[in-house]
Amino acid sequence: MIRRLGMLVLLFALEVPLLLAQLSPVKHEPSAQQKFPFWKKGYMDIHHINTGEGNCTFMMMPDGTRILLDAGTVDKKGFEKNNAPLKAIDSRYASTRSIQDALIDYIGWATESQRGPLVLDYAIISHFHSDHYGAVMDLLPRLDVKTIIDRNYPNYDFPLDLRVKLKDDKLFQQYLQLVDSRLYTIQSLQVGRQDQIVLTKDPNAFPMVHILNIKNNAQVWNPQSNERTELFSPKDMLDFYKGGYNENPLSMALKFRYGKFDYYAGADNTGLHDGSVPSWFDVETSIAKAVGRVDAMVLDHHGNRDANNANLIATLDPKIAIQQVYSSDQPGQEVYYRLRNLGKRKDRLLFSTNMHDETLVTYGPWFQKGYQSFRGHVILRVFEGGQGYKVYVLDEFNRAVKWESGLLSADD
Repeated sequence: MIRRLGMLVLLFALEVPLLLAQLSPVKHEPSAQQKFPFWKKGYMDIHHINTGEGNCTFMMMPDGTRILLDAGTVDKKGFEKNNAPLKAIDSRYASTRSIQDALIDYIGWATESQRGPLVLDYAIISHFHSDHYGAVMDLLPRLDVKTIIDRNYPNYDFPLDLRVKLKDDKLFQQYLQLVDSRLYTIQSLQVGRQDQIVLTKDPNAFPMVHILNIKNNAQVWNPQSNERTELFSPKDMLDFYKGGYNENPLSMALKFRYGKFDYYAGADNTGLHDGSVPSWFDVETSIAKAVGRVDAMVLDHHGNRDANNANLIATLDPKIAIQQVYSSDQPGQEVYYRLRNLGKRKDRLLFSTNMHDETLVTYGPWFQKGYQSFRGHVILRVFEGGQGYKVYVLDEFNRAVKWESGLLSADD
């Protein structure tokens, strides 16, 4: 009996540290060419792809539904000419292929376990800035895309006639040609719905998956009260910009829920409210009330200073914050300060897809200590049932695992 109790004590002593290690985020150096374990049914994988050129997120939902949320490109020479001395697209991400080729290759790799043709169930364009949709026109002919969702189909008239206002914008005119070709099913995101973006392969197997259309253009929906609010009118924006307008506050905001796991993506929504801009410029405070606490989020507007305000960070209070970077001034120092100090979580994990060396030199060690990773593809894997998840960082070139968290518990 004593011997048996001794064995039980020994087993308990061995098992508890292993269990605790699984439930805590632990850095470790991967073995040579450690491979990322491929998706399987029941997993929700969210790939924040390091293109170096803005936002691009590919999602494999638990039933195999495929979603591409934005696919941006940046004119490096033009950006640096107009914004000197800022740098765009860090030299460490140096691909001999086009962004479109790299994305096709990445999506093929990420869906290898399913095999078959490269199908997208949804291609979502959060708003009409090149760093969010610049690669879309070249991608679509190479993919079987079931549905495109943008912010203003079919009229493109908010807050003014975009066909006229953007008549010299080559990218937008190319997109209009695609729209007018009628080769694709295109919709405008409908605020307040959770039946527009849905599972398409086996929805009955995953009733705990919900995709909530929180915001689009000037309208925001609060799921708790079921109220829709118009945050500003077209006149408000046109008056402030003297006949012009700003795409960023018009961006979509989406909330993805899988069981207990919640994820927020708000594109370039803005939150500045310091008196230099009208009060309506802060759309994030209303978004925060609608979204509530989440496990993970993408920083709004790449972490720029006019976004990620105190209300958003404190209310969403994410365990994981991911910054999709292309410019050397991202993030703003005050944004980083909020991420490190606001909210109840004191163990927040920060990740960047493509931080610039200039940013690291400027901000110094206090900044560098806060990030788990500065460069690489950042993947959230939510396990079956949505109770737990992991974070992986992959090398941009060979996709070997550079960093892996322990198993993290999703909140209610």
